Formats: sequence, structure tokens, C-alpha cells
Amino acid sequence: MSCVRFANLAAVNVESDPGQPIAYEALSPGTPVFDNGGAEVGKVKEVLADEQEDVFDGIVIETGEGTRFIDASEVGAIAERRVDLKLAADAIRAQPEHEIAAPMYEARDETSGWQDLWRRITLRRLWRRK
Repeated sequence: MSCVRFANLAAVNVESDPGQPIAYEALSPGTPVFDNGGAEVGKVKEVLADEQEDVFDGIVIETGEGTRFIDASEVGAIAERRVDLKLAADAIRAQPEHEIAAPMYEARDETSGWQDLWRRITLRRLWRRK
């Protein structure tokens, strides 16, 4: 029985071997992100998508200057070991810092006076004035 030895295994070079193309759902946090010139500009922090609509919105990357949102249209390629952007490093730095958005609420439809009165009566006990 022969034994195979792996004495000289080299680490995978992300610049020369990005791996196979993958879908945005498989993109992992910490994946290196490169600008259109091939320079590393950060790492993936978060993938943003509308899961109900199955629409890729973009990625949030962690850079030396903070987090930046990169729109899906500016993502050139997503592979197993790297993400390539269509933007230059200067354009990435010029992006505003990514902030978590406040929750959005929808206004209720107009109701009749009786429904409004009933809602106020039933919710009044939840409100206490100091």
C-alpha cells in the first residue's frame, strides 16, 4: 500500500486563484474584497438582500476607514475566496459610512370614529402618565 505525502502544500493565493464563482447567498463574512485595480480594499462584513423577493441588494465591507455599503450593481464578481468590485479604491473610500437603518413603520388606514375611540380605550390602560 502506498502512502501519499503532502509535504509542500502551499497556501491558496487569493489573487491568482479566486475559486469558483458562487451565488451571493454563499458569500461568507471575512472574504477579501478587491477594487477594480486588483488591490485589496477590505473584507465582507455583511451581505444585504431581500430574501422574500430573492434580490441581491449589495454588500457591506469593513475597510481601514470604517464600513462601506457597496451596491449590487458595483459588484463585479463573487467567488469562493474573493469579491471583485467595479469601483476604484478612491471611489470606495468616498462611499458614505454604512449605518444600520432605523426600522420603518407604515401608517394605518383611516378608521371610523368608533374604531378610533375603541382603540384609544383599549390601549389607554397600557399608557401611564408620570
